Amino acid sequence: MRRVLSFSNLVMVVMAMAVIGAGCGSSTSGEVSSGRVGNVTTLKVMVPCGQVGPFSEIVKAYQEKYPEIEVEWIPENMVTITRKLLAGKDRADVVLSMGDRELNLLQDGGLLMDGTRVRYAENSLAIMVPADNPANVHGMDDLVKSEVKTITIPDPKENSAGVHAVDALKNAGIWERVEKKVLFAQYAADSKDVAAKGQAQASIGYYPCAVEVHIPGQPPAQPKNLKMVCQVSPDVYGPFYCEGVVLKDSENVDAAKKLLEFLQTSDSQEVFKIWKFIGDASTCAAE
Repeated sequence: MRRVLSFSNLVMVVMAMAVIGAGCGSSTSGEVSSGRVGNVTTLKVMVPCGQVGPFSEIVKAYQEKYPEIEVEWIPENMVTITRKLLAGKDRADVVLSMGDRELNLLQDGGLLMDGTRVRYAENSLAIMVPADNPANVHGMDDLVKSEVKTITIPDPKENSAGVHAVDALKNAGIWERVEKKVLFAQYAADSKDVAAKGQAQASIGYYPCAVEVHIPGQPPAQPKNLKMVCQVSPDVYGPFYCEGVVLKDSENVDAAKKLLEFLQTSDSQEVFKIWKFIGDASTCAAE
């Protein structure tokens, strides 16, 4: 039976994550409409919570290079972004994503501008545990231990982390032994927070979550009550990337394409490296 984190069985977790579930911030440029005002082009960008840290640095450099472009960026949970766009409840010029699953959903919905989808940063998975690590988890093999009662994973129906985490468990040859332990969380943030609260003995999620912050301008920070034990080897799930795309109804295609190009520059890549989007931890895989 597929276990999904719900409001009814984890009320306290949902209450704690209410702000993140609804969104992780507000527009950094005020309430303005996308388009051109005078000689200034306003570019609306939807940014996943997990990229607030690096994007807040990169966007400053982008606007210095292109002072005629004002970026209105909206940091929000990636699942929420995808749902809003598919439902026609919001619009943007550019959408950034933590992986491929979300943009595949938008592509299937006919919202993407052909030929504009790009990869701009590596992403990867990690195993995270409560700070005291009660089940003594140090790698993939440990997930099968009887001490591990619950493993949280973002729901693969809407999360790239979930898609690749399930692939990793299957390719490592342990899926059938851990499937009944897996609790699928609606949001990636919920998945790691359930572990941080000690309600799961392990969580598989994005490696950059080890240092993410949701406040623009803040430096990388370790999450409270949660620690990363290892980075999951890409050998068991295949590499995936943060991706960006121009939406079909963009009013500022040229500025949007310039932003996607800027995200791929060497300077931007160095910023992503600081925020752990390029793996540098010891890997763990089932033997």
